[in-house]
Amino acid sequence: MTTNCNREIEAREKAEIVTEDTRPGLVFRPDVDILEHADAYLILADMPGADVESVDINLEKGVLTLDARPANDPTEGSTRYAEYRTGGYHREFRISEDIDRAGVSAKMSNGVLELRLPKSAESRPRRIEVGAA
Repeated sequence: MTTNCNREIEAREKAEIVTEDTRPGLVFRPDVDILEHADAYLILADMPGADVESVDINLEKGVLTLDARPANDPTEGSTRYAEYRTGGYHREFRISEDIDRAGVSAKMSNGVLELRLPKSAESRPRRIEVGAA
């Protein structure tokens, strides 16, 4: 059986959350990349228009929640026409027990939120040395 691993990259629109009704205005589900390293998982979330002060990250009962508001709305004021829709962001992830919750860290740069979720010592791979008898 042969599988084709050469999938073309397709551009897609930001996905608006249509079931979210507790926040005023538009709320989008940010696109993410999740990378796995030997010692940690890295989540990169695209949140254009959000800045450090507008991002709220919570980890409670195994659920990691990302919320952000746009820093400023370009459609307010004297803007007569805008093709780019702005709004807030919301995304949730279930986190396994293999994550060291106390070591989770985040930073924001150019509209990209970077979350580092370190693996617990017990879940990290380790090499076992073999000694001579």
